Amino acid sequence: MKRGLLALLLIAPAIVFASYFSDGIRAYKTGDYPKAKEMLEKAVAQEGAEQAHFLLGLLYLKGKGVKKDLFKARKYLQKAVSFGNVRAKCYLAETQILNRSKDKKAILGLLKEGKKNGAGECAAIAAKYNIPL
Repeated sequence: MKRGLLALLLIAPAIVFASYFSDGIRAYKTGDYPKAKEMLEKAVAQEGAEQAHFLLGLLYLKGKGVKKDLFKARKYLQKAVSFGNVRAKCYLAETQILNRSKDKKAILGLLKEGKKNGAGECAAIAAKYNIPL
C-alpha cells in the first residue's frame, strides 16, 4: 500500500506537467495559437520541455497567436538547437536572414547542417531566399 502511494506521489507531477506540452501541441495543430503559446510556455517553465522551445520559436517567427518577434524567436530556436533539434537550425537561419545578419557563413552553415541531417525545411528556406545549398 505504501509503495503504491509513494509511486503515485512520484509520478503525479509528471502527469500534470506533461499535459501542458500535450495541450500545447493539440492547440498548435488545431490553429489555436494563443492557447498553444500559453501551454507551451508552461511546459517550458514547469517541466523544461525541450520541444516546446522549438514550437514557441515558430510561433514568434511566424507571428502566429503572438506579435511577430524575431528576437524571441531566435532565443527559443537557439535553445531548441542546443537540445539537438535539427529543424530548429533551419528556422534559426531564417531569423538571421530576416534580421539581415551579415554573417552569411553562419546562415549557410545552419542551412547546410540542417539539410544534411534530414531537415527538409532548410532546403525550402534556402530556396525561398535564393540561397544555393
